[in-house]
Amino acid sequence: MMLDRGQRSFFWLLVRRDLKVRYAGSTLGGLWNLIHPLMMIAIYMTIFSTLMRDRPGSGGTSLVNYGALNYGVHLVAGLIPWLLFSDVLIRSTGVLIENGNLLQKVAFPPIILFGPVLLNAFLVQGAGMLILFVLLLATGQPVPIEALCSLGVMALMGVSAVGLGLILAGLNVFFRDTAQILQIVMQVLFWFNPVVYYKDIIFGKEAAPDGLLHQLTTLGRVILMLNPFERFITASQSLFGAVHDNPTALDWAIVVIFPWLCLALGVWLFRRMLPDVRDCL
Repeated sequence: MMLDRGQRSFFWLLVRRDLKVRYAGSTLGGLWNLIHPLMMIAIYMTIFSTLMRDRPGSGGTSLVNYGALNYGVHLVAGLIPWLLFSDVLIRSTGVLIENGNLLQKVAFPPIILFGPVLLNAFLVQGAGMLILFVLLLATGQPVPIEALCSLGVMALMGVSAVGLGLILAGLNVFFRDTAQILQIVMQVLFWFNPVVYYKDIIFGKEAAPDGLLHQLTTLGRVILMLNPFERFITASQSLFGAVHDNPTALDWAIVVIFPWLCLALGVWLFRRMLPDVRDCL
């Protein structure tokens, strides 16, 4: 969708408004966009790296040795893309209701509202990923340069969230419990991605041989194989050399193609719902 000059100006006005509202009244203002991810990374890198130093199969050739920070890098490299996805999806779901008065008073394409949500989330979480990269370099860690490509993986994951958010935003106008249900779903879905745990535990030699634990492990493997968002998490971790097996060509194809399929489906359904959405706001 092409925007005219007035709509582009309105878009950037929404971006600036969103950034100002987030830290309205605070002394440091936009600096909190750097402080929050810096503190999060510092806590995870120090505490969790101390508690969980070892990772399974340490002899893997695709791993980068970060020493005591091995687990911390694995955790943060997967967590930041998930935080971006979660933030964009949850905020997109409520964006129409939050801006209901604006939609009734100003004539503009409602889809514009989703752009600032993605852009601002990417600025915040992208700053966190850059901070991780810089901190590793500052501590003398052998971080691969391709780790910067994790920003691209994050952006694609954000596009997926916008596509799904377009659908949920429309549903949320009709069924106001949609946002609350989504909060629960996101909490569950988080554990279906190898952020806190190593994927090797599910697919590697450490899987339980028999009994109930074996059945749960088998179920976990099926869920991970069917979960498209796992590909984004693993791709980000692999760019830091924090996983044993690099994503396959099929995995990378999912990372590249899936977001645009989500966006195309989301735009199509959103446009079909839009006339009724305007009447219900």
